[in-house]
Amino acid sequence: MRMRSFYFFIFLLLAANAGAQPKGFQLVKNVQSFETALSKSNAAVKTISSDFVQTKNLALLSEKIKSKGKFFFKKEDRVRIEYTSPYSYLLVMNGGQIMVKDEQKTSKINTRNSKTMQAVNRIMIDCMRGTVLDNPDFKATVYENGSLYLLSLAPATDAMKKMFRSIDVYLSKKNFDVDKLTMTEQGGDYTDMDFSNAQHNIALNDALFKAK
Repeated sequence: MRMRSFYFFIFLLLAANAGAQPKGFQLVKNVQSFETALSKSNAAVKTISSDFVQTKNLALLSEKIKSKGKFFFKKEDRVRIEYTSPYSYLLVMNGGQIMVKDEQKTSKINTRNSKTMQAVNRIMIDCMRGTVLDNPDFKATVYENGSLYLLSLAPATDAMKKMFRSIDVYLSKKNFDVDKLTMTEQGGDYTDMDFSNAQHNIALNDALFKAK
């Protein structure tokens, strides 16, 4: 898979209306209280396992591209995204190492050699840790409706601005689970990732996160 597609599913997020209040949401008045509750909730989560459905929306194609798979996270900084349908594709992030594997080859990347890849790695981990509001690469605005919080992230560095128009993280108010991650590129193409059947603190073998 080419690097552009690689970025697509590393971020897995979106918001076409960067800078505008999303329809159906209002600004969170006490952001500090929200951040405290988010940190407390995520401190208790050691592992996450869930299903996901990814939908790519490309301006040049009228038909949306859908795929399915499994997502795994293990503190502090291990992520496994495994596509199972309609093709097999694997991304593993472990510390400063990233492994990408498709049906033909395996590629390994050391994020320490690239500031851009370090930023990509950090935003993904921050979403799972609940520390995304502290990321200097993005300016975060927090919204809410009756059932969800919405963290709308606007790129704050030149490197991120070249790749993304915006990134949105939708969190359940019940337990701060990530319900949806969405990413919009500068050209307007975007990708949604919807999560379901999340399980917390189940045993996950370290072999799932082998990136070497």
